[in-house]
Amino acid sequence: MEQRKYPFSWEPGWSFSRMNTLRSCLRLYWYEYYAKRFAPEHEKNRIMELNQLSRIPFELGNAVHQTVAEILKELQINDNVISLEEAKTTAVNKFEILIKNKPLIEKRLGVPFTEEEHEKAHGQIMTSITTFYGSKWLTMMQGMPRKTWNSWLIDPPGYGEFRIEGKKAYAKPDLVFSYKDGRHYLVEWKSGKPHRDENLVQVQAYMFYAKDVMGLDLEKTVGVVQYLTYPSEKPIEVEGRLVNPMEMRNKVLSELKLIESLCEDVASNTPKPIGHFAKTEEPGYCELCKYREICRPDFVMPEKQ
Repeated sequence: MEQRKYPFSWEPGWSFSRMNTLRSCLRLYWYEYYAKRFAPEHEKNRIMELNQLSRIPFELGNAVHQTVAEILKELQINDNVISLEEAKTTAVNKFEILIKNKPLIEKRLGVPFTEEEHEKAHGQIMTSITTFYGSKWLTMMQGMPRKTWNSWLIDPPGYGEFRIEGKKAYAKPDLVFSYKDGRHYLVEWKSGKPHRDENLVQVQAYMFYAKDVMGLDLEKTVGVVQYLTYPSEKPIEVEGRLVNPMEMRNKVLSELKLIESLCEDVASNTPKPIGHFAKTEEPGYCELCKYREICRPDFVMPEKQ
C-alpha cells in the first residue's frame, strides 16, 4: 500500500480535531493554529510555552495508543502477543512516565490530581487494554496468513494529509489492515467518551485518506471506531460501499469554507485579526484551557458541587 506525499504548504486545511477546536472556541483556534506565525513578538514565547502543555486525559489516551501500537508491532515482527497482564502494566507505567515528564496544564494551574482520580485513570487504562485484547480486530489480524502481516500499517507516520477537490485535509487511522474477505479495515482506537456522530464523520474521512493517499478502493474499505474505555459501547463500522462520497465531500468542503472565512488571505493562510476570533461563552471550556492565563487571566474556577 504505497502512500502518496504532498508538498508542504501554508494553506488552511480540514481535520476532525481542527473542527472540534473551532466549534469549542474561536479564540482557542487562533492560539492553536495561528499564534506561532502571527502573535506579537512580545507574546509569542509565552504562547509557545503554553502550547507545549498537555492534559492528563490526553496522556492517558497516549499511553493506551502507544501500548496498543507496541503490542501490534511485536505481533507483526515476532509473531508474539504479550500477556494481557503485562500489557496492562506497560500501559499504566507509560501513563505514569508521561504525566511525570510532560508539562501539564493541571500542574501549571495547581489543579490537584487526587489519589481517587489516579486510581480511576489506572482503571480506565486497564479497561482499555482489556477491551483491545477482546476485540475482533486482533483475532482477525492473527487469522491472516503470516506473509501478509508486513502490509499492516500500525500508527502510520506523517500527518495523514490528503486532498478533496484540491483542498487540504487531514485524517489518519490508527491501524490499517486487510482481511480474507478482501476488504481493508481502517481502525481508530478511542479512549475517551463516545461521540458517535462526530466519530462517524471522522471515520468516513479516513476512507478519503485511504483512497487518495493509499490508493485503496472505497468499495472495499471498512471504517471502524473501537471504544476501548467503554467496552459496552458498540463499535462503529462503516462500509465504504454504503458511504455517499458526494455527501461527505460536500460536508468537508462546507467546513473548509468556515475555516477559510476566518482568513484575511486564504492562499497564505493569513488569519483575520485576533478580535475576529471570539472567546467562548461556555466557561467549562476555560477551566483547563492551556491559554487561560493570557486569554482570561481573571477567570475564577467554579466551586465543585
